Amino acid sequence: MNKTFKVYWSQTALDELSNILAYPPEVKERIYLDAYKRLSYMPVLTAKQIPYGTLSGYWVRLGLYQVILIFEVNEEESVMWIDGIKHKRENVYWKRK
Repeated sequence: MNKTFKVYWSQTALDELSNILAYPPEVKERIYLDAYKRLSYMPVLTAKQIPYGTLSGYWVRLGLYQVILIFEVNEEESVMWIDGIKHKRENVYWKRK
């Protein structure tokens, strides 16, 4: 099963990546390029699916430099969209209300 996925970034994810102030531009570029390399082959292998809430159905995976990638996968069309990115210490998506 050597399926290759096309990886796309949403504008929201790109904005979130650019707003991570802890990293210089070179590191942000490495995170961006590494996501293509890691997620184009079997993106859900080490990812976990969000079971409930507003993001149910999305997948979450730890990326380079302790960033969390939030993405959705279309297996039939071999396409995946990265819709969000947060630093591991920014638990914005899982805050309890």
